[in-house]
Amino acid sequence: MMELETGELRPFEQEFASRAADARGQLSGNDERILQYLQKSLDDLPFHTADSLAQSIGVSRAAVVRFARRIGYAGFTELQLASRQALRTARESPLARFETARSGSLLEQKAIQDSRNVLATQALVKGVVEPAAKSIAQASRVFVLGARMSYALAVHFHRLLTDVHDGAHLVDPAFPDVVAGAGPNDVLVACLFRRYSRLTVQLITTARDSGAHIVLVTDGRGHDFAANADHVLVAVASGPALYDSMVAPLWLLESLVAEVAAVDPARSRARLQTIERFAEDYRLLMG
Repeated sequence: MMELETGELRPFEQEFASRAADARGQLSGNDERILQYLQKSLDDLPFHTADSLAQSIGVSRAAVVRFARRIGYAGFTELQLASRQALRTARESPLARFETARSGSLLEQKAIQDSRNVLATQALVKGVVEPAAKSIAQASRVFVLGARMSYALAVHFHRLLTDVHDGAHLVDPAFPDVVAGAGPNDVLVACLFRRYSRLTVQLITTARDSGAHIVLVTDGRGHDFAANADHVLVAVASGPALYDSMVAPLWLLESLVAEVAAVDPARSRARLQTIERFAEDYRLLMG
């Protein structure tokens, strides 16, 4: 993955990540395999043919061509030309290539992939986080929802949000009835990552039908359920280990809370002061 000296992704990496996010939800199993391979080995793309890439991944040549078209290129040739142009204009030094070289260590592979995920996510959410944060800050109540693998994300986000918003409510997936009371002055923040929870999708529709605004934090804009959201925040969750990585989603959610606090600094400061006094009065913290 080629990066600028400032830490930002190069234009081709940003474009590739954005196209992949737009197509997420419409990708086949083979598409997902190709995407995961390229996310880890995008630097190798300029040197591949459609046949050699297909052989490396274990799919057919036709599957590679279909993938390129599915993410918005005319075909594999156009995708390859874009990657070769990026290689020609890259300014990576031999030292930078050495320091970011892949190794056989899973620990190192995950560290590298997580860093790439955060950088790609940063590029995907520019201009999107601020309006979503404003919607949350101005809501009377904020319902935070996540189920199965996404439940921990919802719990963490809710815990941080309560420090700056006194109307935050965590939805228990076992007792989701509270969402039925959501209205036009409320916001539902839904975390939805693979494997996608059917309950979360249904509750998004329920809240939307009742007039609530929807902030969806997920792994792509191409999902059918994303059409029901007012704000779609995409976080890249690719990981070389057993499960998808939640490092970038966590980074995004923590950044979202910071943006919510910045909408009305005076209110956020007052809320934080109240919580701090409570902690001191009840001696909740050591030191």
